[in-house]
Amino acid sequence: MIAIGVDVHKRQCTIAIEREDGELRCFGPMENTREGWRKLLGQLPAEAEIALEVSTSGYFAMSVLEEEGWRDRAHWVHTAGMESLRKQKYDRLDAQRLARKLAVRERDPLPEAWFPPVEIRALRLRARQRCWLAVMRTQVRNRVQSLLQMHGLRSPMTDLFGEAGRAWLKAQAMPEATQETLDQLLRVHDDLSQEIVQAESNLRAAGRGFPEVARLRTIPGIGEILAPLIWSEIGRLERFRSARALVNYTGLVPSLYESGEVTIRGGITHQGSAWLRWALVAAANSAVQGVNPFARRYRQWRRRKPPNVAKTAVARALAHCVYGVLRSGANYQAARWERRQAGRSRSWGAGQPEVAMGH
Repeated sequence: MIAIGVDVHKRQCTIAIEREDGELRCFGPMENTREGWRKLLGQLPAEAEIALEVSTSGYFAMSVLEEEGWRDRAHWVHTAGMESLRKQKYDRLDAQRLARKLAVRERDPLPEAWFPPVEIRALRLRARQRCWLAVMRTQVRNRVQSLLQMHGLRSPMTDLFGEAGRAWLKAQAMPEATQETLDQLLRVHDDLSQEIVQAESNLRAAGRGFPEVARLRTIPGIGEILAPLIWSEIGRLERFRSARALVNYTGLVPSLYESGEVTIRGGITHQGSAWLRWALVAAANSAVQGVNPFARRYRQWRRRKPPNVAKTAVARALAHCVYGVLRSGANYQAARWERRQAGRSRSWGAGQPEVAMGH
């Protein structure tokens, strides 16, 4: 095998090639464009394999490699899990490290990320876009509340952005600059609301092509928006050896440090997909308000845990449920899940996910 390491940047790439006899040579820079990649691939032998580091530019490069039929010979690598020379950092060295690591991957597996197929990437983009628009609208609403607080105003309405809330805002006397800013924020809010409606429509249409999305919607707290987001972040259940591996990937498990007689337990790890973690916490916030096994477990945990800790535990329980529903291929059944929870141990997040977890 000829191992090729590519240090990818926004505009150019540096290439290192290690041949079967161990000779290592560097080339570049190469333009990070489709034409540049096609020219490189046309010069490579069939036994060559390519390693790239996980990054936004690497995402583009992996897309081109997939288009050109190199998907099975391309590796998307988490370089954070590789050895580094802390006092030396330059492009040729990074490319050489990737090439060397790729050359010995049979003996020392690469810390690879999972590059989703086209249809999962499209669903993931639509789901994240809808959530991103919602985050922007929340920021606008918070800015409006901040302006009111600056002038000692407090709205008597629950919905400040509804018809009654708008009428109350219009009746308030504010300085000219503040009124201009408020009017501008309200227009931005309305524009974002329209875009969110369109994004949700596109997301629902895209989610109909995945039976997994329909099954996830049957779980308490997971609706039409969170279901495609959760499935697009998981993408392929076979990546995880067990439910605990999936829970570890969410980053919702408590951190643990042990050395000799010292044991330190901390907050959650925050590792893995941030969007998946956010979706499960949002689902937990919704589930605990209903009548279901998760709400009952939340009330039990709440007796001895702070609210946020108890909701995080519910989010972990939801991740277990998501794994079970996807693995069984059947819709959520409350009675079955409640029995499983009653017999489950209190140990959450043990076990390790496989290396190729995804980005």
